[in-house]
Amino acid sequence: MTTSILLSVRQFGLRVIWMTGAIAILFTMIGGLHNARAADAPVAVVELFTSQGCSSCPEADKVLAEYAKKQKVLALSFHVDYWNYLGWKDTFSQAEFTERQKRYAATFRRRGIYTPQAVINGRDHAVGSRRGDIESLIQSYTKSGKGLTVALNTRRDMEKIRVTTDAASGDATLWVVYFDKKRQVKIKRGENRGRTITYHNVVRNVSMLGMMKQGKIDVTLPLEEMKRTGHEACAIILQQTTVHGTPGPILGAAIIDDL
Repeated sequence: MTTSILLSVRQFGLRVIWMTGAIAILFTMIGGLHNARAADAPVAVVELFTSQGCSSCPEADKVLAEYAKKQKVLALSFHVDYWNYLGWKDTFSQAEFTERQKRYAATFRRRGIYTPQAVINGRDHAVGSRRGDIESLIQSYTKSGKGLTVALNTRRDMEKIRVTTDAASGDATLWVVYFDKKRQVKIKRGENRGRTITYHNVVRNVSMLGMMKQGKIDVTLPLEEMKRTGHEACAIILQQTTVHGTPGPILGAAIIDDL
């Protein structure tokens, strides 16, 4: 089965890359898989909507960098494009990321979007520079059973990466998120003029692998095609969609380093 889908989301101003490449994948809802759970399986996902043209964002970028160094948190930096008119075009910004943030705004019943915004587990948001608020949400969801409740196991060999679950996932969508681990940018204009900022886990491409129904997951990804994207690493995310078609709770995630 080959999936090639472009999901565009727009509502107020942040951008999410949900562009999909043609990746041959095998989906099988089966039981009785014998997998080893990845040792670095994250317990939470933090999505930071940020911009090189926003003077409030550098502190949030530092907070995300701290989380990016922790194997137990999948920290992703989504650069939006709605501040590009301020004199500096964000070199990582994409309209799709702005659309994803807008869709989250609909999920959270907010009228607008802002930077820096951190979305935790697809369930709630906080100002991206307020590490205490982010950590509080992570701990609260973990203790209440609203963290990443579906373990995504990954197994890698020379030709493929296999992703499985030990338990039924329910209805959700499986995504692969490609990112670059570390990028330094010299900003020459705009609100952050003259600053050199290091960004971590910069999202470059998001591909939809497929819709999951009731049952377990067994997905095989061709490693060679993944390497051809040119990105350093990727994450696999299992996320529900709300009844309104907007992003919902993230059920599980796995990090795949060094493509």
